[in-house]
Formats: sequence, structure tokens, C-alpha cells
Amino acid sequence: MRTRFVTAAAAALIVVTALAGCSASGGGSSSGTSGGGGGVADTSGKAAAGVTGRSASSGGAAEPAAAPAERAVVTTGSLRLVSDHPIRIAQRITDLVEAADGRIARSSEDPSGRPSAQLSLRIPSDAFQRTLTAIQQQDGVDVRDVQIDATDVTARVTDYGVRIANLRTSITRLQALLAKATSSSALVEIEGALTDRQGTLEQLLAEQRTLTDQVAYATLDVSVVVPAAAPKAGPGDFVGGLVAGFEALAATGSALAVGAGVLLPWVVVLGALGAAAALIARRVRRRPTSA
Repeated sequence: MRTRFVTAAAAALIVVTALAGCSASGGGSSSGTSGGGGGVADTSGKAAAGVTGRSASSGGAAEPAAAPAERAVVTTGSLRLVSDHPIRIAQRITDLVEAADGRIARSSEDPSGRPSAQLSLRIPSDAFQRTLTAIQQQDGVDVRDVQIDATDVTARVTDYGVRIANLRTSITRLQALLAKATSSSALVEIEGALTDRQGTLEQLLAEQRTLTDQVAYATLDVSVVVPAAAPKAGPGDFVGGLVAGFEALAATGSALAVGAGVLLPWVVVLGALGAAAALIARRVRRRPTSA
């Protein structure tokens, strides 16, 4: 009797365990195959793993799904160069800029005395860095100062685009209303609004063109001058000091001679005037007084 009870209990336990295992297996299958959250999570994980694998193989960060808009940057700078031949260097710079499809906005050269050259360059933005490097690496050029400023104007570019698009839409609507207007007052009012918006549009288009040019072409002001004259070193021995002393004495004598030459005419004229005044005074004293 006990044996049958134990056997029945064991059989019941085995059945319950089997049913529990089937339930667990069914639950796992549904989580792996259904379209619920588990499936999405697995797919996302595989996608993330795939992106990671691609980025690792390409040696950089994963490519974004949508590339951001290109930034609009206005680049300006100044460059100060020193050379024994500023005019020649200015011509080389001009050739480099023209080879990069740039242009010379302003040029000023002074070949007399201490030669110098001033240039204002407009260089395509995509060729700016290599052109700047080529200018700095010229033979016979010493770079004394370089300043480059980059200003991000992407927001301004976007703003111009939005405002211009809105104005064009408004102008189109006003033109449609103008074509349907029947009263004189409506015509005058619509024409006034249309003229105002067209004027604003032209102004915005001009500002947009200016900004577009500033983004497309970097501006670089270049100054090329000759080296500053180095001060002469003083004498280093007795003979050098003696020579320097004679040179200083000669220079002093020459300066005194020049000064004497400048003063001599004044001395002669003032002496003659003084002699005449003394002669007149003597004659006045000798004149007899009346009784």
C-alpha cells in the first residue's frame, strides 16, 4: 500500500516537473520570436553590434544615420612677413593665390627707401590652409606674426534662408490677392505691402550674397617689410676706440663747421647793423646844443 502511494507521488511529481519545463520552454520561444519588446531589444542589440563592428573596421566612429548640415565658417586673418625683397615676395604671393583660384582684393607696394608691400587676399576656403602654408614656406621669408580667426555663421545662413523663403511665399500670396482685388483701396494697400516686402527681399538677398562670398573666400591681409637695421656694435679694442674717437671728432668738427656756416651770415648782418647804430649814436653826441 505504501509502495503504491510512493510510486503514485513520484509519478505525479515527474508529471508536474515536465509540465513546468514545457511552460518555461514555451515562454522562452515566444520571447524570441514574437514582435514584442524582447524581439526589438535583440534586433537593436544586433544592429548596435553591427555598427560597432563597422566602426572598428573603419578605424573611426560609427557613421551617423543622417549627416549634419555642413558648417558655414567665415575665416579672416593677418600675416606679417620680413624679407630682403618685399616686392619680389609680393609677386610670389600673388602667383600662389591665383594658382589657388583666389584673387587680390587690394595691393600696395613701395619700392623706394625701405621697400614694403601690403596685400589683401581672397582665397577659396577649401584652399586656404595649404595656400597659407605655401606663403609661409617661401625661401627668404621670415614669419613674424600670424593671426587666423574663424567665425561660425551657420545660424545666420539658416536664418537668411528661412526669412527669404517666407518673404517669397508672402510676395506670391500678395500677388495673388492683387490679381483678385476689385476696389481701389484694396489695390493701394496690397501694392504698398508688396513693395515693402520686395524691398526687404532685395536687401536680404544682397546680405545673403555678401555672407556667401565671405564663407566661400577667406580674407588674409599680408604685410611684407624689410628687416629692421641692426645697431652697430661698439669698438672692442684700443685701435677700434681710437678710430671711433677720430671719427667722432671729425663728425663734431663737421657739425661745428656747418653751424658756423649757418651763423656767419647772421653775424655779418647783425655786426653791420650794430656798427651803423654806434656811428649814429656818436654823431648825435657830438652835435652842439643850442644856447
